[in-house]
Amino acid sequence: MTMVLTKQLRLTVTTMGASYGILPNDISIRSLRSSGAMALLCARVDTNTIRLLSRWRLDEMLCYVHVQAFPLVTPLASQMLRQGSYTLIPNTAL
Repeated sequence: MTMVLTKQLRLTVTTMGASYGILPNDISIRSLRSSGAMALLCARVDTNTIRLLSRWRLDEMLCYVHVQAFPLVTPLASQMLRQGSYTLIPNTAL
């Protein structure tokens, strides 16, 4: 079934993909699974929920998603600085 769906996706990309800069070999049904997980992660859906929905085993999902995605890391620097008292080199207190 996976091969049939991948074939259908690639046929569609052959027809319409050029205008979006996508080649048939750029896509497969498996890429949709990780893309969907990434979209849910960026929407701040709990990782346990994502794993359940996509049937990922343990932390396998984290190998396929980009945890450095901009929506995820944007607030982290300010959160880190708000959570404690830091001394920055060259010994300048915040």
